[in-house]
Amino acid sequence: MEENQGVTSAFAEDRPRLSEQEQYKRLIAAELARQNLPLGHLADRIGLLRTRLHKIIRKTGLLTEDLRDQLFAELAIDHVRAKISVVLLQDPDAYAEQSVFLAAEALKAFYYEVATCRSGEIHVDLRPAIIHLALHKTYEMLLIHQERVLEHDRDLQV
Repeated sequence: MEENQGVTSAFAEDRPRLSEQEQYKRLIAAELARQNLPLGHLADRIGLLRTRLHKIIRKTGLLTEDLRDQLFAELAIDHVRAKISVVLLQDPDAYAEQSVFLAAEALKAFYYEVATCRSGEIHVDLRPAIIHLALHKTYEMLLIHQERVLEHDRDLQV
């Protein structure tokens, strides 16, 4: 995905849709490339024949949920971020986007709050509008901070 495009372009219908499994395969392949890790080495790490993993990731072999989870663990791929990229955005390349990282972390934080609420730790009834506003403001602050950091880095490089 081009740097200036952002994840919103992932909703465009100008490219053929891949199956969820194919998108996960692309995400795994991209993460292998990012980590500069040969597929064969990954196969050795998880105890799978190299040819078998190659057939699964690079060709038409079936990527089971168990194997996907094992590969995600080995490559430190975040499940929530991967799900947002593949299922919601239909773009495995979006996994690397900062905005997807922030959205995934916000969702995880929200899930944690819900889980603690169920265990009786939160006694305040938060309305959806308040939650949405808080997440929106937090996201805006993070983007502004990030822009300042990037601007500062550019100034230092000049």
